[in-house]
Amino acid sequence: MIRFKVISEYKFVDGDIHWIKRRVLVFPTLCTTAGVAAGLLGIGGGMVKGPIMLEAGVLPAVQSATASFMILFTASSTTLQFAINGQFQVEFQFDYMAWFAFIGFVGGFCGLKCVGYFVKKYKRESIMVYTLAATIGLSAVAMGFIGLQSTLSDIENGVHLGFHGICDNE
Repeated sequence: MIRFKVISEYKFVDGDIHWIKRRVLVFPTLCTTAGVAAGLLGIGGGMVKGPIMLEAGVLPAVQSATASFMILFTASSTTLQFAINGQFQVEFQFDYMAWFAFIGFVGGFCGLKCVGYFVKKYKRESIMVYTLAATIGLSAVAMGFIGLQSTLSDIENGVHLGFHGICDNE
């Protein structure tokens, strides 16, 4: 299809991805690797794939919507998996799900309106990129802090962390 657009001298708009041979191989490979990394880290795929999409030239508004959908899909499927496995207390299960769904909806709506206001006011879509960068940075710091706090707590309580010497036969 891209070949027909090029032959017919189609004027590409900003944000269109030109699917040349290199991008057909590299982009899906990077997205697959990012998805695996996101799954291993336990975060939404949109957090990892967002910068890749921006690097590929996707418009920030399109990238933001795509990343939000990926995070929504990941969070919803994980919540549903926990509910099916009965990992919520039965009497509070649907109350918690409804409450957190409501809070997530309100937070997303407020975030959308705030970012939309600043984008319109300053006429800069780069605000979405800065918001994404700040979110990823704060998430990385929070995950590192919580991991360190958990590890220090395990050390204080004498929990075996799984480390041992190379030559130990124990």
